[in-house]
Amino acid sequence: MLEAIYAKIMGIGSSRHDKRQGCWSWGGSSNGEMKRPNKLPSKLRLKISGNQRRRREDTFVVWEEIPTPSVCDHRETMNSDASSSPQSAPTQERLMQIISCFPYPTTRPASPPPKPSPESCEHRAFCDAFGKLVQVSVETMAITALPMDVWLKERLKKWVQLSGHEGSIVPATPHTLYKKQCVNCGEGRAYKNISKDPALDGFTPKYYNELEKNEEHFIEIEDLLQQFADPTKTAIMDIKIGTRTFLESEVSNTKKRADLYEKMVTIDNDEPTEEERKCGAITKLRYMQFRERESSTAQLGFRIEAAKRLEGALEKNFKKVRTVEDVTTTFMDFFGMQRSRVRKQLIERLKSMRKAIENSTFFNTHEVVGSSILIVFDTEKVGCWMIDFAKSSPVPNGRTLNHRTNWVPGNNEDGYLIGIDNLVKILEELPEYGEHPDDQLMVTEEVVARMKSSKA
Repeated sequence: MLEAIYAKIMGIGSSRHDKRQGCWSWGGSSNGEMKRPNKLPSKLRLKISGNQRRRREDTFVVWEEIPTPSVCDHRETMNSDASSSPQSAPTQERLMQIISCFPYPTTRPASPPPKPSPESCEHRAFCDAFGKLVQVSVETMAITALPMDVWLKERLKKWVQLSGHEGSIVPATPHTLYKKQCVNCGEGRAYKNISKDPALDGFTPKYYNELEKNEEHFIEIEDLLQQFADPTKTAIMDIKIGTRTFLESEVSNTKKRADLYEKMVTIDNDEPTEEERKCGAITKLRYMQFRERESSTAQLGFRIEAAKRLEGALEKNFKKVRTVEDVTTTFMDFFGMQRSRVRKQLIERLKSMRKAIENSTFFNTHEVVGSSILIVFDTEKVGCWMIDFAKSSPVPNGRTLNHRTNWVPGNNEDGYLIGIDNLVKILEELPEYGEHPDDQLMVTEEVVARMKSSKA
């Protein structure tokens, strides 16, 4: 029976596996016995040798380790003086270097394999025969699996990382991400608690696993962009939520620092008080509160961190977006001709999210600082989720939070719902597309394409 199954797999006696059909087969000798081919066809032989040569070259590449910066470092980077021109994404070669530091392959199975039927002896014999064939497939049939580096390069063709440090997030599987964790980071624990809170179901990325490699920690979470047909053709915005982006523990030290004073006067020479000028130093709390007022964080409970337009332009310099008018103009420019549709769906989604937070056990018992709202849309779909929980921590002494009370040291309030309330209000007051005079001046991809075609 094994011989019959073997012949069936190899296509012996079937015209579909004839050389004239573009495939190659095991031929038969004059006495009727099967005869193994002496060598592979030239195209397959070249393909295999090329793959083997590339694997040998990759073996000797020395990847550099990418340090993991803290969230505070990221905040300083985002607020530092930077060019207002769109920034280009890292190359695939650079991303491949970064990826080497992550724990591939993932140990989480994509889905449980189907169980073979124990009643069928023929099925078991077929599996045994096929297993033996696969063991010699490279030398005989050239049935090869897609190499890991090839799969990653294909995945990276549609890779988009809007904000955060380069190398902190990379693709893990076709639908998940690896995110590197900093020292004493509780993001994995936060995601575990969120996954147990039914009120938040669907409002955050799914959490899968926590891994360790080379004494570094990683979490595996859902890649939200994979819910869209083509992630490279999406518009994305990262909005940092809350009236403060620092933990109370980060500003508990009352020591005055000259370096923070120098940073303050570099940004705004008129900010220091007379006493601070005489001292030439300020506390970290004073500096952090000053920085929050420089953006829309303190006033509106959120600030725009980064955005990518539908046509692909990436912008990370939103330091001057502080007032309601500034945010309104930014939203109008970001939504473009899709404004009416996206605005309506975002309002509905944010209202549902707000209700979920109000009923959430996790938010009731946790301080959530430095978290973001991720907005994604294309020409067909709109999505909105809460992400980034690295600075989430349980409230001490069994207290609860409402996320709307103004923060004073010791009460742990973060203003999360203040930010969402203001986001909803601004979106509700946003004019429909075509109702604002500036809408007539918007130059879209379609207009540019028509101009180019008319010149041609």
